[in-house]
Amino acid sequence: MAMKAQDFLDYIKDAKSKSTLKNYKMGLKTFSKWYGKSLDEILEERFKDLQSQNPTIRRRFNREIEKFHRHLKNEGYSQNSAVAYTEGIRQLFRYFDMDVKGLPSEVTRKVVTTKDFVPSVQNYRDMFNCGSLLDRVIISMGLDLGWRVGDFIKQEIKNLPSLERETPISYELLTEKEEAISKSFLSEQSANLLRSYLKTLRKDNPYLFQSNGHGHMTDTAINKRIKVLAQKAKIHVPKQKRLRFHSFRKRFLSECANLKIDINTAKILVGKSVSKDMLTYLSEVEHRKAFEEVHERLRVSTQPQIKAIMTVKQSEIDALKRRVEELEIMNRGLIEMLKKQAVMPMQPREFSPAKTKEFIETVKKLGKQALKKEEEEYKKLIENNNNNNH
Repeated sequence: MAMKAQDFLDYIKDAKSKSTLKNYKMGLKTFSKWYGKSLDEILEERFKDLQSQNPTIRRRFNREIEKFHRHLKNEGYSQNSAVAYTEGIRQLFRYFDMDVKGLPSEVTRKVVTTKDFVPSVQNYRDMFNCGSLLDRVIISMGLDLGWRVGDFIKQEIKNLPSLERETPISYELLTEKEEAISKSFLSEQSANLLRSYLKTLRKDNPYLFQSNGHGHMTDTAINKRIKVLAQKAKIHVPKQKRLRFHSFRKRFLSECANLKIDINTAKILVGKSVSKDMLTYLSEVEHRKAFEEVHERLRVSTQPQIKAIMTVKQSEIDALKRRVEELEIMNRGLIEMLKKQAVMPMQPREFSPAKTKEFIETVKKLGKQALKKEEEEYKKLIENNNNNNH
């Protein structure tokens, strides 16, 4: 059976977002024009190359893709645009199990940009207050879940957890892109909104975020609603920035970083894959506790805040903060030590005062190293999500 590029595009149309399909089509069209042959002819050439025993022939398209990337850069395309345009041909080959492996990093590496505008929590509150019921559900759930737009808009009503359970309500999802389980939660705020919102939905459409027909809202439509809300709330979005649904995910992860929540817990909350060995150290209780901390920062409904009656001196507050930081360092250090012992168990023994001091210093050192590494991972995690469209 002959390989047809249209089969790949049909798959992308059904399985991915419209923006992904658009990007792949543009990249493939540009590559085909540059190469001088149709996509089906290119697939046939790739197949024949892989039948050869000559490694130079087998890797021919590695060189062609490198040259295509260089051509795009010479034409004035940015690094990220050039990488995006090569993604189409690479994914086409991968779909037919003819992956192009071992490309240099300059062909696949995206650079950090500042294109995304991420509203502040107050910005979201202003948008929430001038929005419709649907808008409020999107904002509240968007901040609760931190999901990609593709996973969010495809949710069906039947998959919602019971809204009568005690909040926060556990809400699990198998994410589309990474095929990882997202152990998320719905806040009381979202649950209350959903109870009213569900009554407004049509019975002939199974989706939570319905289109005018029988399907779900598109990513373009939901991004447009968010932009309109920002305009209503008089939020200034710089011309060189873009405001889209993905800003919810970035805000959620940023707050996790600010609160020094374990990065693996944050990943699980938003549906990013975590190494299996780390799952041993994470529990449902920790997920819930982390969500409650983040939600307290991201709460958008206007509820009266209880003010403390007791006056506390600033010096006492600073001392308490330092103590909390010290405990966090010790906690992380002990976790790292436990992980090492799982590989090389230590025999129990009594410590002298000197040995005890040495042990504490070792734990502190491990804790500081773990927290520094986590800060770097958070930075990379948030930056890598900058150009993610789905």
